[in-house]
Amino acid sequence: MTSNNAFTNPGDREYPIDERDLSEEQNEHLTSVLRAVRDNADAPSELQDVARKMLGGRLELKDVLDDPSGFRALTDGISGMRESWRSMSPTDRQAVRAAVEEKAAEEEAGGGR
Repeated sequence: MTSNNAFTNPGDREYPIDERDLSEEQNEHLTSVLRAVRDNADAPSELQDVARKMLGGRLELKDVLDDPSGFRALTDGISGMRESWRSMSPTDRQAVRAAVEEKAAEEEAGGGR
């Protein structure tokens, strides 16, 4: 028997997340990214858990850091980025800075849309 329920499995939905402070396009993008994280076998289990909770409507974006798995996933990721940054040569760091500044300038020139 097939159900027309919007949830096919915990953490699945047929419609985008509806975060009040985000535009419709941002909500659609967030939903797409969360599905990709949830389905990525290489993603940390804590991050997959957060994605399932958000997709299932049990966790809002503003509450991610209050959730134990969300806190671990984000702080572990930031820690890894910090270590990667520290291990880079000054030349590599400058190249990253330049690429970020160039992208920001391109987005600003495009009207930020």
